Amino acid sequence: MVLVGALIAYAVRAEARSLTAGGPGAALLRRVTDGGTVSAKLADVPPDTVALRYHLRVNASSGHVNRKLIFFGVRTATPGGSGVGTIETDVVTDWLQYADDLGYAGWPEQGIRHPSEPSLWLRNVDYDGVGRVGLRPTSAAARLLFSRQCAGIDRTTPAHAGLTSIAAIHQGSILGRDLGLTLVREPLVVLPAQLDWGHRFTPEGSVTPILPAGRYWPWRLTVHPFGAPSVDVVFLLDESRGRYIGPPGDVTINTEFFFRPDVPQNLLGVLQLFVWGVETLREGATTWEPRPRWEYTNDATPHEPSIGYGFRKSMYAGHEVLEVSYSGDDAYARAGSVIDLDDQR
Repeated sequence: MVLVGALIAYAVRAEARSLTAGGPGAALLRRVTDGGTVSAKLADVPPDTVALRYHLRVNASSGHVNRKLIFFGVRTATPGGSGVGTIETDVVTDWLQYADDLGYAGWPEQGIRHPSEPSLWLRNVDYDGVGRVGLRPTSAAARLLFSRQCAGIDRTTPAHAGLTSIAAIHQGSILGRDLGLTLVREPLVVLPAQLDWGHRFTPEGSVTPILPAGRYWPWRLTVHPFGAPSVDVVFLLDESRGRYIGPPGDVTINTEFFFRPDVPQNLLGVLQLFVWGVETLREGATTWEPRPRWEYTNDATPHEPSIGYGFRKSMYAGHEVLEVSYSGDDAYARAGSVIDLDDQR
C-alpha cells in the first residue's frame, strides 16, 4: 500500500536510553491471575474540562510473544446525567489491515495482522449498553488512515452481547513517530436517525448501522503526526454522559497482557511509550493549563516496586516524559506514588 508505506517511512531518532531484554537467568514469574495490569490517573483535572491535548511516542516495540495493550482512556460525564462516556486513544503492539467500513465482522477485531508494528486504536466504548455512540473520520484521508469496525467487548458471554465498541484502527505503524493528539468538545447537536456513524449492538446483541436520533455531544480528535498532515475523527456521546472530562470521569492509562505466567519475563518482548506535554482547557477559557502530575494508582506485578514493566519518569528530546514500558528486568515506580513531570514544554 502506497499510503501505508508513506506513513511508516518517517522516523525520528530517539534521544532516550534504549530498552533491552534481560539475560537468560531472568526468573519465570508464576502469578497465574496477573494479566500485567498497571494503572495511572492524570491528577488535578477540573470538573468542567472540555479539551485535552498531549504528545505521544512509541519509542520501542519488538519481539512480542503476544499482543500488548496500553489503554489511554478519557471518561466523560454530564452533571445531573446518567452513566459515563468512554473515548479511548489506545496503543496496541500490532495493527490490523482492513477497509472502511467493515461494520461487524466478528470478535475480536478482524483484519490482516502486522505484528510488532504498533498503532493507535481509537474507540468509542458503550459500557452502559445504551447504543447512543458514534464515530466518524471527517475526510477521505482520515477514512483511509482510521478505518472503522465494531467488534464489541469480550463477546464470549451473553452479558457482553449488547456492548458496543466502535474502533478506528490506524492503518500503519506509529513506531518512532512523535504524535500530537488534541481532543475538543464541540457544541451540542440534535441529529435525526442516520447512517455513517459506525455500527452498534442492540441490547439483544444484533447489529445496526443506524445512529438513533437524539442530542449528542461531539468530541473532535485531531491527530498530528510529525511530518505528515493532521486528520480529524469525531466521537459522538449521548447528551446524558458526554459534556465534560473530569469527575466522575477521568483520564487514565492502563496496561493489559504485560504478563504471561508460562513465559519468562525477559522473552516477552520490548515496549516503550512516552507521554508528555499534557494540557487541559476549561469551559469558557482560552488558555490551556499544564497537567504534569500522574498518580500511580494500581500495580498487579509480582514485585514491589514493579520489576519488568510499569510507569516511571524519563527524558526524551529534552522533555520529562511519563514512560510506560515493558523491559523484562528494569525497576519502576511504586504504586501509590505521584509522578510529576516538571517540564511541560
